[in-house]
Amino acid sequence: MDTRTVLLVRERHWSYRLGIVAGLLALVLAMAGIVWAQTAAEDTPGSSPNTVRPQPAASSQAATSPEDISRSRWPEPAPRRTSSYDASAGEFYRGKWVTGGGVGVLGSTPDDAALAMSGHLDYFVNDQVSVGPLLQLGVTDDLTQVGLSGQGKYWIDLPGTNGRSKLNLQSGVGFAHADLARSDTSWLVPLGIGYDYTPVSGPSWTGTFLVNFSNLSPGGGQHADVMPGFLFGARF
Repeated sequence: MDTRTVLLVRERHWSYRLGIVAGLLALVLAMAGIVWAQTAAEDTPGSSPNTVRPQPAASSQAATSPEDISRSRWPEPAPRRTSSYDASAGEFYRGKWVTGGGVGVLGSTPDDAALAMSGHLDYFVNDQVSVGPLLQLGVTDDLTQVGLSGQGKYWIDLPGTNGRSKLNLQSGVGFAHADLARSDTSWLVPLGIGYDYTPVSGPSWTGTFLVNFSNLSPGGGQHADVMPGFLFGARF
């Protein structure tokens, strides 16, 4: 194989990878936009027939007791949270644990595209930062690939959604192991962005786009260094 042919093969290979990345990113953004628009429409004043209209203020001549005057000047403090189970599914705070998982597709593995599954556990350091493990599994007819990493996530509330829609930016480091023609283990660096939607009841729904950087060579002339993936799942 001459040099020109090698360059053409490499160019097509990278074009294929960039196409996967662009397509999955467009899918994530489209899904986020649709859910965001629906949530904003639900939260628009007057959109519900049961919207409570404000009542006119009471007359200033109404009798007011000394206790009422004291309460208006010194409002009672909000009750302190004593348990990690008395908050809604969409509310994050220091000390809270959440878990979840997803299923999707992982591209550019040593055996091309693979069925992907993942599971994660997050501990919140504060209301915007969480840390925890991420387990990824990729499977084809001939390939079994496992990745384990420690992830850090930064959570961002989307405006106009009453805290029900969030984005998270995440990165981590760990290792990946693949079995194909032979076994190989390498370092793993997953970077990604996720969307999290919390309905009125039930689990939160998630969409996650990850790009896994590694250096896997499990034989058969196959190699994997950049593996983009998209997963759809739930958080509890």
